[in-house]
Amino acid sequence: MTTITASPPARGAIARGALRTLATLGGTVVAVVTIWTAFIHVVNVSPFVAKSPLDVWRYLVTGPSAAANRIEIAGNLLTTLTDAALGYVLGLVLAAGVCVLFYFSRTVEGMFVPAVTAMHAVPMVTVAPILVLIFGRGVGGVAVIGAAIVLVPALLTMLQGVRACPRTDLDMCAAYGGTTWSAFAKIALPHALPTWFTAARVAVTSSVVGSLLAEWLATGKGLGGQMLRDANEFQFARLWSSVVVLTVVCVAIYQLVTLLETAVDARMNPTR
Repeated sequence: MTTITASPPARGAIARGALRTLATLGGTVVAVVTIWTAFIHVVNVSPFVAKSPLDVWRYLVTGPSAAANRIEIAGNLLTTLTDAALGYVLGLVLAAGVCVLFYFSRTVEGMFVPAVTAMHAVPMVTVAPILVLIFGRGVGGVAVIGAAIVLVPALLTMLQGVRACPRTDLDMCAAYGGTTWSAFAKIALPHALPTWFTAARVAVTSSVVGSLLAEWLATGKGLGGQMLRDANEFQFARLWSSVVVLTVVCVAIYQLVTLLETAVDARMNPTR
């Protein structure tokens, strides 16, 4: 039995990607804390409303109820991430499927791309209640709302990637008897992988926005529902802490997708 292992250059690329990910996370935390602190001092908002990084640290780490606070936020975070994952997967799968359809039929692409782009200009806040009425307040409704936000940007990015493939490469494949499908699978799709990963990275934050919107308007669960209640009940320490935790997790997931892209690129281009 043979074991497939990454080549030394590939392992080096993955290691460098991991270091860049850690450095980016650290730099993001420092930048956010600095801007956050400066903003509070410049705007001079009441401390009852605007919580500082130290207030959030106390709420989550050093305060007498910090352990209970972390457990509460973690439970709501898990619900929100589950909702976001539904919209993320559904949105990317639909975007990839429609992208392939458009690739093989420019007529269909010309018919629907302008309409899809125009529909994306409609605020999702106005569309989400209609989707809730159609698909309900359960898993289906949450997934559809998240996918609706993810779909169009991901689709346009993916389509740009496959359309940017050099025409000479496609002609070479056709000259050697390759089919349209083989040209797509062996040339256009590998060429488009960087843009497809870009779509996947952007969809991370879009899916989280979709899950929060679904929780605000449909389920009332997760961090979205909790933050809405916190604002109404003046629980600003919990509100700010929830926003901070969600932001850090989104940045971490975004960097994980970037690291996955680095690993895939290293396996496909081991000499680089």
